[in-house]
Amino acid sequence: MKASDNMGEANFIFSQLTTEQAIVLIIALIIIVKTVWSAVEWIWKKIKGRFDIANENERWAQNITSSLEKLDKKIDNLELQNQKTHEEQEAIKDSLSLVQERLQENTRSFLIDAHHKFCYQWKAIDDINLQSIERRYLYYKTAGGNSFVDNLMEDIRALPRITVYKDNDGRPE
Repeated sequence: MKASDNMGEANFIFSQLTTEQAIVLIIALIIIVKTVWSAVEWIWKKIKGRFDIANENERWAQNITSSLEKLDKKIDNLELQNQKTHEEQEAIKDSLSLVQERLQENTRSFLIDAHHKFCYQWKAIDDINLQSIERRYLYYKTAGGNSFVDNLMEDIRALPRITVYKDNDGRPE
């Protein structure tokens, strides 16, 4: 069959139709084309929707993964900060220990000097100086002082009590 034969048959069919029949045939063809087009669009949307859901799930997974990576970085930063803070805390502890040792030595020196002053020079002590020495001794013992100073304090406490009078310049007489 040739193409010209097909055209001849189509011309023959259209020549047999009345105007009303031709209009109905054209409208029917338009409705068929529109229905087929709508069906194709519907199928396209369904297929596209499936791919969109897959893409949406993939985007959701990527968002979660990126959030987890950010959290990992923050955790790493916090661990570094925690390590630095711990190192600084250790340095402060060492410094505090050194300061405490120096304070202990200073207090021990003060108590030894006070012992020599009151036991060997004055051979007596007044109440105000005794209270001051007792207070420093208490701090010394609380910080972990040794028993050597305990013996010195016993010597100081055993001294006779005196009353100190001040002259016009505020110095003891």
